[in-house]
Amino acid sequence: MTRKGAESQENEMNHQIKSTQQDYFRGKVALVTGGGKGIGREIARLFGAAGCRVAITGRDPDALDRTAQEFRKNGIEILTVSGDVSRVDDCRRVISRCVDGYGQLDILVNNAGMTMRGMFRDISLELFHGIMDVNFRGTVNMTKLSLDELEKSGGSVIFISSLAGLKGLPGVSPYCSSKMALTALGESLRSEYGGRVHFGTLYVSFTENDPEKTMYNENGELIPLKRDKTASSQNDVARSVLRLVHKRRRYAVMTAGGKLIKLVYALFPNLAEALITRFAGGSKLYAYDRLDARD
Repeated sequence: MTRKGAESQENEMNHQIKSTQQDYFRGKVALVTGGGKGIGREIARLFGAAGCRVAITGRDPDALDRTAQEFRKNGIEILTVSGDVSRVDDCRRVISRCVDGYGQLDILVNNAGMTMRGMFRDISLELFHGIMDVNFRGTVNMTKLSLDELEKSGGSVIFISSLAGLKGLPGVSPYCSSKMALTALGESLRSEYGGRVHFGTLYVSFTENDPEKTMYNENGELIPLKRDKTASSQNDVARSVLRLVHKRRRYAVMTAGGKLIKLVYALFPNLAEALITRFAGGSKLYAYDRLDARD
């Protein structure tokens, strides 16, 4: 990105942030998992533009370095720590480095995740467990190990879920299971902490991906994640996260279509299930090719 392009992007970010949000976030520390790429990168970028000191973690150190270089050119203070959220020791190290570097932790965004496509009967137990390890257990690890610091600051924990976390869908049973579990986790922790820490869940709609984004097929092979249509940009998701933290809301469902889907699920469960069974499996939103077939 050219210097002029970076400045234009920074100005656009600043225009999206209200003065009340700037006042709220200035000087806070935000830690974003899966922060080197995609949605996580944009969430971290917007927190930085709002005045937060940012820490990002992920399994790809090169992606973390690229993101850090870009952020620093835009004047965003950033710390990077490579790590795998499914490994407890990595989570401890990430949180320790963040607190040692910044002296506090105010916001944890549990964004790291994996997705897949494949019918339950065709996928291996190893793949199912692997999805749960990152999407759910990784979130549990980071949240559990961060809570002492977050309770000191009266901070926020955000769970990045999905419309697939509202109802089980065909062909994505591990993903749905992991995302639905986040709802229960958030509800339980909200009851236990009674407002001392804010817990919010964002149900994301179909969102644009980085071109190199991959997922797993039923054989555990990495394949490109392709969508003919998306309902949200990565920046849309980042702005929703910012609002969720600023307003300390319990949850938010993205897009008008997502809100309608949630309502239909609640009011007409049998009809919703019949429609999903009939149409979702054949939808182009589920289309994928093998990596060796990609141009």
